[in-house]
Amino acid sequence: MEETKLIYLIRHSKSDWEAPFQIDLERPISDRGKKNAKELRKFLSDKKIQFDISYISHSKRTLETYSILKKENLFKEVKITKEVYEASPERLFELVKNTPDELNSILFLGHNPELEEFANELILRKNSPTEFSLFQKFTTSSIICLNLKITSWKHIHTESAKIQFFWTPSR
Repeated sequence: MEETKLIYLIRHSKSDWEAPFQIDLERPISDRGKKNAKELRKFLSDKKIQFDISYISHSKRTLETYSILKKENLFKEVKITKEVYEASPERLFELVKNTPDELNSILFLGHNPELEEFANELILRKNSPTEFSLFQKFTTSSIICLNLKITSWKHIHTESAKIQFFWTPSR
């Protein structure tokens, strides 16, 4: 039987630009962001999705998004890390390659444009100009699930990912 590895990418919920903050890392989520995160939580719960390991940016808005999502039993192992904040696709690939093979699903909860660039590289394998994106918009609180037919995370560069689903919240 062919083994499948899954990579989930969630963009943090909508930021509150009116709230006081000094640096980008301190921006909280808005009321709409809270509503959308709850909608995402329901979607994940209804689909019975669990993430074997989750790499979560240390920004306030990603941590607030995670706080809403974790009210369901979605997360097995969580690593809150600055490595996801403004991470290049290459850095995300390194995190994937260093994930133990007994784990079959990885979540990155982070930011754009980094997540969109990473998804495009996984799907397109650099077969298109860098200006091209499969996404019209990778909106806040969106999730994409990418399916890879590999047995080891170290083989992530050997196969193009297939989109299993792409979900966006209602506005």
